[in-house]
Amino acid sequence: MRKKNAAAITLMVWMLTLSSLMSLLHIPDLRLFLAYAMVGFFVIVYMIHPVFSRPGYIQSLYRMTIACTLLFGVVISLKLLELIGE
Repeated sequence: MRKKNAAAITLMVWMLTLSSLMSLLHIPDLRLFLAYAMVGFFVIVYMIHPVFSRPGYIQSLYRMTIACTLLFGVVISLKLLELIGE
């Protein structure tokens, strides 16, 4: 199995496990789910990053990582503002 396929399957399993765990614990916060899902995405990106070669999909992966980092920052800052406001 190629790294890309294994990464996609691992991310799917991570997100399904996360959503079922949040459902069992009655946590309906979508922002929290997105934050945890992005943490899993970052871990998987780090694990499949090639060391000695540079395949074509790496540029797209870099763009996706930058977009997820920005979204993660927005989610964290909104959560902090929510905590400060209370």
